[in-house]
Amino acid sequence: MEFHLFDLLEWPPGVGREPAFRDELERLALAEEQGYAGAWIAEGDPARAGIGPGVHLAAAWLSARTTRIRIATSVRIPPFFHPLRLAEEIAALDIQSGGRFEWGVSPGDASDEGRRIFREQLTIARTAWTGESFRHDGDFFQIPELQCLPAPVQQPHPPIWIAALDRPTVEWAGQNGLGIFGDAAAPTAQLEDTRRVHREAVSAARRDPVGLPVVRRMYVGETTARAREEAGPAPDAESIVGDAIYCRDRIVELHERIGLDRLVCWQSFGRLPHEAILASQRRLIEKVAPAFD
Repeated sequence: MEFHLFDLLEWPPGVGREPAFRDELERLALAEEQGYAGAWIAEGDPARAGIGPGVHLAAAWLSARTTRIRIATSVRIPPFFHPLRLAEEIAALDIQSGGRFEWGVSPGDASDEGRRIFREQLTIARTAWTGESFRHDGDFFQIPELQCLPAPVQQPHPPIWIAALDRPTVEWAGQNGLGIFGDAAAPTAQLEDTRRVHREAVSAARRDPVGLPVVRRMYVGETTARAREEAGPAPDAESIVGDAIYCRDRIVELHERIGLDRLVCWQSFGRLPHEAILASQRRLIEKVAPAFD
């Protein structure tokens, strides 16, 4: 099983916000040195989450400072952007990272029209990534014949992870060979059902199997009592806060129930100081991850 690191890029108001932002980027860059398989980047400003410039810029920064780990966004909302712009940005990030980029996206709008816009945009992006000339005459976008360059390193395109667990989107993703991922608060029981629906759609469409990354808030302390004192009240019932043995047992449960193959660990939640977060990151890799080799 793979362990990935998650961090929320926030711009807290007032004096001193720049050091906090740099701390978040540095924690992500340390993922490679510490032994994580990847780093997932999310935006923390609720007023523009998924639509601000931070995620792709941070991914470019991170790709220049690492050589091995996968780099993923969590999440971008395509309906706020033109699909060709997104296709070009993702291709450029994939080239810059040497084929290590993964694209986490969300429809943003759960309405039927929102889903249709989202699906049309992903269809356009995937066609653009072939590097061949194409045209598109859809319900929401009309594109004259053109060639979208550059093409990404990964073929047919970088992995796409969709942050939506509603049944229509899960089935559509499976039918099109695209992955989904569970957010930090998604109940395990819901993920069990989601994985079943997705696998059935993938199988019916004769697509290659796709994993199900799951995000979980996690803090690995020296003892369970101390971990819970340091991390404070768990933000949700799915949070994993305790010593290495407790965290290992909770991850084993996840693995057994949903066939977990990639855990995306969010260890920077609450008011934990920078050094405490780094310590938790190290403990997870040194004391928990070896049980899943």
